[in-house]
Amino acid sequence: MFEDGLKVLLDKQPTWFFQVSSIVLILILIALGYWAFLGSKRFAQGMDKENQLIELLREQNDLKGKINEHEKISLQLSTVLENARSFVDSLNTYRKKERLDRDTPNYFVQRIVEGLSSDIKSVVGEKHRCGLWLPDIDNKTLTLTHGSAGFQETYIGKTLDINHSIAGRSVRKNESIFINDVTKDSDWTPTKSSGSYTALICVPIGDFGVITVDAKQPMHDNALLITELYASICEGLYIEYTNQFVFGAEKQTAASQE
Repeated sequence: MFEDGLKVLLDKQPTWFFQVSSIVLILILIALGYWAFLGSKRFAQGMDKENQLIELLREQNDLKGKINEHEKISLQLSTVLENARSFVDSLNTYRKKERLDRDTPNYFVQRIVEGLSSDIKSVVGEKHRCGLWLPDIDNKTLTLTHGSAGFQETYIGKTLDINHSIAGRSVRKNESIFINDVTKDSDWTPTKSSGSYTALICVPIGDFGVITVDAKQPMHDNALLITELYASICEGLYIEYTNQFVFGAEKQTAASQE
C-alpha cells in the first residue's frame, strides 16, 4: 500500500525534480567522500606522529642504554687504573730493594690474578676466573701456578700441552688470543673444570708464561686491554726477579772464579 502510494507520488513529479534530486544526491556523496578523505588523512597523520613518537622513545631508550654502558665502562677503567697504579707502585718498591725475597713473585702475582678477576667485570654478576701458567723446563707443558677464586684449590698444578691448547698457542706465537666461544677452536679440549666457561683470553707474559681469563659470557673488548696491562706489570716483576736471582747469581759465580 505504501509502495503504491509512493509510486503514484513519484509519477506525479515533474522531470526537473528528478534532475535536481540526482544533483543533490551526487553533491551529498561528494561531500561524504571528502569528509571520509579528510578523516582518513587526519588518522594517517595521527598514526605517523604516533609512530614518530614511538621511534623517538625507542631511540631515547637506546641512548640511555649506551650512556649506562659507557658509565659502567668508565667506572671499570677508573678502578683498573687505580689498582694498576697500586701494582706499579709495588713493582717500583721491589726494584728499589737490593734483594727480593724468593716468595715475592708468588705473592705479587696472586694479587694480580685476584685483582684481574675482579676488575675485568663490566656487569654485576659476571663470573670470571683468572690463572697464571708457567712453562716447564722442556717447554712442553704449562702448569697453573696461580689461580683466582674461580679455580678450585685442587686445580692448582693442572697442566696443559703447550702444543695442543689455546694457552699454549698464545705462548708459542707470543700473541694475545681473544675467543668468545672456545668450543669452535681446534685447540680446545673439554675438561671437568670447563663447566660453562666458554669465553677465553690468553695474554703471554713475555717469555715467562701466560695469563688466562675464562668467562661464562662473551667479554667486552676492554677485557683484553685490561689483561694485557696486568700481564705487562707481571712481566716487569719477573724481569726484575730474573735479573736479581738468575743474572745476579751468574755475576757472583763469574766474580768468584776470577
